Amino acid sequence: MPIYSAKGDISSKARYKKWFCEESVPGKRSGKVKHCFLIEKTVFNGKTPFQEVLIFDNSLYGRIFCLENIVQFSQIDEFIYHEMIVHPILFSHRKPENILIIGGGDGGVLREVLKHPINKADLVEIDKKVIEISKKHLRFICQDSFSAKRVKVFNLPGQDFVKKNKNLYDILIIDCTNPAPGSGSFPLYSLNFYKNVFEALKEDGMMIVLGASFLDFKFVEKIVKKIGRVFPSTLIFKFCMPSYHCGEYCFIGASKKVNLAKVNFNKINQRFKKLQKKHRFQYYSPDIHRGSIILPEIWQVKK
Repeated sequence: MPIYSAKGDISSKARYKKWFCEESVPGKRSGKVKHCFLIEKTVFNGKTPFQEVLIFDNSLYGRIFCLENIVQFSQIDEFIYHEMIVHPILFSHRKPENILIIGGGDGGVLREVLKHPINKADLVEIDKKVIEISKKHLRFICQDSFSAKRVKVFNLPGQDFVKKNKNLYDILIIDCTNPAPGSGSFPLYSLNFYKNVFEALKEDGMMIVLGASFLDFKFVEKIVKKIGRVFPSTLIFKFCMPSYHCGEYCFIGASKKVNLAKVNFNKINQRFKKLQKKHRFQYYSPDIHRGSIILPEIWQVKK
């Protein structure tokens, strides 16, 4: 766990403060930057059977959740990530009813999915311990989503679950960690996995997965092209996370039938207004949705 000491001077007595320094960031930044947060209170620090978990409090960012030494989100900005991985793709579908979430053991994606009038949400999280940790220490994320009647949780590898289910889901959301070689997420970025995702979706199904920072655009481009070998429509949705080094990241959406770049925003706006009467949206709106797909030419994937 990359925790470092730096001498502090906030009292007359010399003492040390602990810092979490994220230096194993993925892509070309790895080993070249340090992104550090003051640990004011350690909430959880330990290992599950699959990964290292660190949760700590910081007076600027609130509670911060880290997996494998990489920040997943903080309390002040988690809603950006979770609303943007869920709502652009669910609102792009005419009537999403059956949803599959791969990963997402913290419950944030599930929380946002349940704002929609869906029939069921299956969540496949290999690491049961992460769900337990979230229920105890990240209640602001999961709330009561895991106990909802529409939810079923499966503690299995995502790639195995998808392979066994065909023509079943309207939306498939892949909320996994970065695909470092040898990690549990690595198989979830393979061509074979995307082919199985395609088969698991209904004829008008859609999927979405985390991309990367635009500093690593070649990686983003590689994933978009790989998904494009399976799905006829792909689209990048950009978003900005204050707790992520380099700020602007993206999700990559794909559709079997609908052109994601030409969805009907009038209908989306009507549906959004109905949901807005019952649920709080802190970041997503149809205008944010529309703006998230506008990219500079240097970040547009050439076909």
